[in-house]
This record gives sequence, C-alpha cells and structure tokens, in this order.
Amino acid sequence: MAKVGISIIICTLCSLAIAVVASPIQIHAGFEFLGTVEGKIFVRPILGPGSDNLTYQDAIATCASAGYRIATLESQAQNDIAEQNLRWSWIDGIDLQTPDVFFSVNTGKNLTYFNWGRNRPVIGKDDRNCIRFSCAGGVCEWLDVKCTDKYTVICQLLVQ
Repeated sequence: MAKVGISIIICTLCSLAIAVVASPIQIHAGFEFLGTVEGKIFVRPILGPGSDNLTYQDAIATCASAGYRIATLESQAQNDIAEQNLRWSWIDGIDLQTPDVFFSVNTGKNLTYFNWGRNRPVIGKDDRNCIRFSCAGGVCEWLDVKCTDKYTVICQLLVQ
C-alpha cells in the first residue's frame, strides 16, 4: 500500500515537472496569474501600494511596463476569466473617437463583445469614456466610467 502511494506521488511530481518545463510563459514579478483561454494569458498586478489606484492611462502603462497589454475581453470565456478577479478593474475599451462607440486601444478597432451592466453604457455622457469591469453581489458586468477614476487593471499576453 505504501509503495502505491509513493508511486502516485512520484508520477504526480513527474507530470508537474513536465508541465512546468514545457511552459515557456513566465508571469512577470509583481503580477498574479488569473487564467488562460483562447490564446491569451490574463494577469493582474499583485495588490499593494498604488496597484488599485490607477487611472486608465496609468493602467495601460502598468501593463506595458511588464510586457503586457490592458485586457481586451472578446468572448464570454474571456469575461469568465476576469470574473475570478472579483475587483473593480480597468479593461480595454474607450470611446474618445465616436461618442458611445467603444474601441480597443490594443487594436484600434471597434469592440464587438460587451458585457454591459443594466442601463449601460450611459448614452451621451461625454465624461464616461473608459470601461471598468465590476463584480459586486455575485454580478459581474462592464460599466462606462470616467478615465480619471482609479482602480486596478487586468492585463493580457497573447500566446502562440
């Protein structure tokens, strides 16, 4: 019985070692892994002084400083990864070019997937130009907010 238990542990460790060696992606120091789906790795800054006090522009810079981009959520599966974050966080999406038409700062193209909260976006509010991912009371949704508001950020890295 002890030999079987040891064999299972050894095989489990072997599988884990193989998985770690085979993975070329490393999460940058100061960031936490959220998940991988559809060719993207999602991370967020590890909470600490200032990591949840970022304007939209600061959020983009924070992601870029580690070689990431602000997360563009393009499907329900990607949105589900963000739900693990359970915080108010910036995601890719801004409407500075055309009011109430949100586009990706990563691609320059209009966004086609949305998970807007009730009564969002607020049509005609010129000062609500950026998208915040929000989870409260078990409900996760997108809100259009002022780009000068301060939150943490969800970042992404494309994988081959």
